[in-house]
Amino acid sequence: MRYIVHRLIVLPALFLLFFSGCLNYEQDTRLREDGSGSMDIHYWVSENVISWFSGDGMLTFNRDSVYAQYEAEGITVHSVRVENRDSDSTRHVHVSLAFDDITALPACAGFREMKFSWLREGDVYRFIQELPVSSGSEQAMLDRFTFTYRYDFPGDLRSANADSLDGSHAAWVFQLSDLHEGRKLEAVIVAGSGTNVWWVLAVLAVVLIAAIIFYRKRKKYTLKV
Repeated sequence: MRYIVHRLIVLPALFLLFFSGCLNYEQDTRLREDGSGSMDIHYWVSENVISWFSGDGMLTFNRDSVYAQYEAEGITVHSVRVENRDSDSTRHVHVSLAFDDITALPACAGFREMKFSWLREGDVYRFIQELPVSSGSEQAMLDRFTFTYRYDFPGDLRSANADSLDGSHAAWVFQLSDLHEGRKLEAVIVAGSGTNVWWVLAVLAVVLIAAIIFYRKRKKYTLKV
């Protein structure tokens, strides 16, 4: 997304986009407790500005280039579909992928400018996705560029700074003009598997050590008597 931001700010083609159509980006993610999951991405733009996105490292609209954007170790791209819609002269890209670890997504070009965090804290998980800062994107006309992030978490949400919440589902919606200060998607999710096994083992270890100390002290006292 950072690639798009830079081109929007510095090129006069911005005005062409403003009058002829807008870019939309939607990301639907299903996350499991171990940090693995799957994702569907859909983005589209007007056909008459496709060439504007043809630079190296940009958001792409060619099937082979899209594969290259999201392929990396630990990421499997299941499918890429590119379609042209004559009804409104737009080109749409659909990507379906799976990942082993959400925190490793920045290994691919499509997420290189983002940061992901997925941490277990007692009986909850804490999720963060940091969106890149886009200096100068406070221009009102950039409200025509919409980015939507939807997540299906592996447990009910305890809290989130999302625009909408429903059980284990959260959705964030941004206009490009929102990102001049950078944004964080944050959520706290109740762990579906219950108490962290490491926390249980730690408690059991403390209890065991206390029992051993008590036993030795008692044995030593008995010997003295």
